[in-house]
Amino acid sequence: METAYFLFHVNQHLSAIKAEYVAEVFALPELILIPDSPLNIVGLLNLRGEVLPILDFQVGGESGAASDRGDRPQPYRLTDSIIVLSQDQLKIGLVVNAVQGMRELSSQDITSEIADLQAGISPALAKIVSGTIADKDANEGPILVFNEPNAWFSGGEIQQFISVTSFLINDSRNDPDGRLLQSEKQPSNPLSNPGGLASEDSFCPTATPEERIRFRQRADNLKRSLDADQPIEGTKTLVVITLNDQLFGIDSQNVREFITIRQATPIPCCPTHIIGNINFRGEILTVVDICKSLNISPKDLSRTPKAIVVECGDMIVGVVVEEILDAMFSINEHDIKEISDTPTSMLNKYIQGTALYNSQMIHILDLETLFISDELVVNEMV
Repeated sequence: METAYFLFHVNQHLSAIKAEYVAEVFALPELILIPDSPLNIVGLLNLRGEVLPILDFQVGGESGAASDRGDRPQPYRLTDSIIVLSQDQLKIGLVVNAVQGMRELSSQDITSEIADLQAGISPALAKIVSGTIADKDANEGPILVFNEPNAWFSGGEIQQFISVTSFLINDSRNDPDGRLLQSEKQPSNPLSNPGGLASEDSFCPTATPEERIRFRQRADNLKRSLDADQPIEGTKTLVVITLNDQLFGIDSQNVREFITIRQATPIPCCPTHIIGNINFRGEILTVVDICKSLNISPKDLSRTPKAIVVECGDMIVGVVVEEILDAMFSINEHDIKEISDTPTSMLNKYIQGTALYNSQMIHILDLETLFISDELVVNEMV
């Protein structure tokens, strides 16, 4: 029997959890850090007025020893994401390195033997892994299969943590600048010392000023209530990518997952924008470079280039990208501006509009028009 699983990377390990427990996914925002907290909780997030504990199984490194890191915050990246898991009354967030998307896995192929893996994963992570399954589509080793979220904690642990730390969310609501001063308002251990002072380390101290702005803007957007001025039906979620240092947005509904191309088989007699074919879970996936169609100069590809698997109608294509800046960027459709016509530019006919992304301009791609264009049609005979 095959079951839908949601796949992601945690501490570079390909992992999976039943899709029924995944409530939503969004790009990692700035967190209210809780140093020395139990249960691998690194902090809190104000998710539309609710207290959402955030877990990170990277804390303490592979050995799981927090003392090895001095409890310093992780060097998070803008490409990290949070998966919100929900089961019964439990609701938690999990920091992940990358999101792979949905996949059907057979329960008969899952083995409960994880002894061979325990040397390579932290003890805290090993506790929530119920088994493994061989990954037939990549050479990354077995997939770690996570247990149901309710089994991660003993009764009442999360509820106790939320009740003790909920005042931090209230303080962040009342902060006139929308900012929480970590060193003044966070307890070092909310369960044992609610009045203590936190470490002066800020969220992701290795981030650049521009990256910190992005993290904070994401957090501010997630604070907004569902009944705020911007209706849900008026928003669009984009995957933000870079091509030749320019920013482009792709409707997340067209994006199936993110992949790394380890080996592509060239197709004879094809134009240069056709990178080649790869084996994508037993099916042939053609990988293309859309830079020429957008009238921008492509950069030299890395040895293992990144790509996004996009689906438009009956067409599934791998699109090479330089970087994936944001996996879930929400924007109000009213903020999308029309692009002025420039007859000499090939770019404009494949652009739905422009918008601001953290003070930078992004062009929102019209993939359906792009994929049926002459620039991406292979007319040569093999």
